[in-house]
Amino acid sequence: MSAIAENMKTLGQMAKGATEFDAAMARSAASTIAEHASATPGLFEANETDPKSKARPEIWTNFEDFAAKATELEAIATGFSTSINEPSDFNAAMGELGANCKSCHSVHRE
Repeated sequence: MSAIAENMKTLGQMAKGATEFDAAMARSAASTIAEHASATPGLFEANETDPKSKARPEIWTNFEDFAAKATELEAIATGFSTSINEPSDFNAAMGELGANCKSCHSVHRE
């Protein structure tokens, strides 16, 4: 999960204008997010609690929703990783990516 967060931070910095838009870097960050999103459900198959985790019990009580959101994140990030060339492409994709993250975090993360 930290790799997703780290790469979202990279993208967020570009979106805010804190760093210059770099299409190759954006595509690479999105590709890494997609890779880790595909592995995310497997990390939570066992109903375990870690005191350091920000995961809510809803992950295990509604695992299908959690897994579906991870699959959707993978698809969005994969599309992002192959289609971002211009700042206008980037801004539209960031909106979709951010909405997906929020939809999962609002239910499954503290």
